[in-house]
Amino acid sequence: MRMISSPSQPATPASASHAAWWWPANKPVLNGRVEHLYLQPVRGQPGVALAPDAAMRCKAGLGIHGDVHAHRLSPRQVLVTLASELRDLRIAPGALLENIVISSDRPELFRPGSALLTASGVEIRLTMFCEPCKRIAPVAADFSRLVHRRGVLGVFATGGEIRIGDAVRLIGERYTPLPESAYQKFLAFVPTIPPGRVVRYVDVTVAIGVAGGFVRALPGYIRRSAGLGLPLHRIVNARGALLPFIPGQAGKLLAEGVIQRSDAATVDLAAFLWQGAA
Repeated sequence: MRMISSPSQPATPASASHAAWWWPANKPVLNGRVEHLYLQPVRGQPGVALAPDAAMRCKAGLGIHGDVHAHRLSPRQVLVTLASELRDLRIAPGALLENIVISSDRPELFRPGSALLTASGVEIRLTMFCEPCKRIAPVAADFSRLVHRRGVLGVFATGGEIRIGDAVRLIGERYTPLPESAYQKFLAFVPTIPPGRVVRYVDVTVAIGVAGGFVRALPGYIRRSAGLGLPLHRIVNARGALLPFIPGQAGKLLAEGVIQRSDAATVDLAAFLWQGAA
């Protein structure tokens, strides 16, 4: 089975540092600039537009300072949208709950798997398309017009500051795109959970970029994946309780030092919960 790198452990190309402004000539490059910047301090609410002289502060592997989507496990740390798409859709900047609006001269390269680099050295790994949802229904009732046009989500491979007017480059094919299927994202994420740590159902939903209600599907995912050699024993429920349908979970967690007795029923989440690489 071919594994796809999870955004909690971004793949790093060997040929250049994240902060590099140049890129080999055989890689497609888009040139553009930052048109608008928005913070999303409250989930699902209109964003706060940054002033022309204000800086958006971004931390590698975490997200935007002051933004509700900042989370080390999440592939949805930032939403980037094309100004040309907003004009074509006749939607005002910011209305799609995006963080960054850019102009471009090669919009066909704006897609998952690309890297967006700013002149200041910030690098965003574009992970997956952001599909329309009920939160933007007031400005886009016809969701069919927005499929693969709302923008692309991403994670910060390199942090720093972004300002309106900054020059940007989009490097095509810098990363392997995340799979579109939630189950395939699950298969990519589970191997990144380190030995001696656990995650809860809700942490898994964050890591694969789905709504919290998706926890109901996870027991089925776990059962379906039982013969694939994944460290499924590192998944527990919201209270840290072991899952009765994971064979040998207690023994494996005992061997990793997570529990102290083979008959233990719960994990000390304060000591062993994993929230992504720091």
